Amino acid sequence: MQDQRPPRVSVIGLGKLGSPMAACFAAKGFTTIGADLDSAKVEALNAGRAPVLEPRLQEMIDLGRTNLRATQSIEEAVLASDITFVIVPTPSDADGRFSLTASFAAFNAIGKAIAQKTEYHLVVMTSTVMPGATGNELLPVLERASGKQVGGPDLGLCYSPEFIALGSVVRNLLNPDFILVGESDARSGALLESFYQQVCEKDHPTARMNFVNAELTKLS
Repeated sequence: MQDQRPPRVSVIGLGKLGSPMAACFAAKGFTTIGADLDSAKVEALNAGRAPVLEPRLQEMIDLGRTNLRATQSIEEAVLASDITFVIVPTPSDADGRFSLTASFAAFNAIGKAIAQKTEYHLVVMTSTVMPGATGNELLPVLERASGKQVGGPDLGLCYSPEFIALGSVVRNLLNPDFILVGESDARSGALLESFYQQVCEKDHPTARMNFVNAELTKLS
């Protein structure tokens, strides 16, 4: 990422949480590209329409219209950004764990795109996962696909789940009670903390810790 310009952002998953997230980032002045396999969501966002029903979402899309676009290609989204937020479904499976099926596919595609880059890239997992999932399951997928080491000079990984409720997603995103950051290393955590400070509209505490502690904190 070039220090002289603001980070460009990609959001993987444009559902009820991802669309407002992308719109809020764009409304705050960040060049933002969303990615989703659903062509209807992509077409709606590119046409300036809210892909899902959520209070204030259309307002944020209107505010950030010149900074926001969408694609069905994760590769395109990652190559056009410096920070990638992953907010794909993690539904409960038969044994009560959060399924990582969609996350594995997303992280594999993200890693393959990062393999083509020479500059630093930060990946942020925002979907709810089980303790140990980020470091033990998702990190290896990202490293294998990218050929780079998380925490090294070219790649960072954070787990930063949102504490938001449907019907107030935009308000919760812009005015969080606190920000939770599970970080692979100090550089990735500092970059994400700085980014959130520019997005949020009020002062908020930021709790930075390792992946597992952040995952436990989210579930508790």
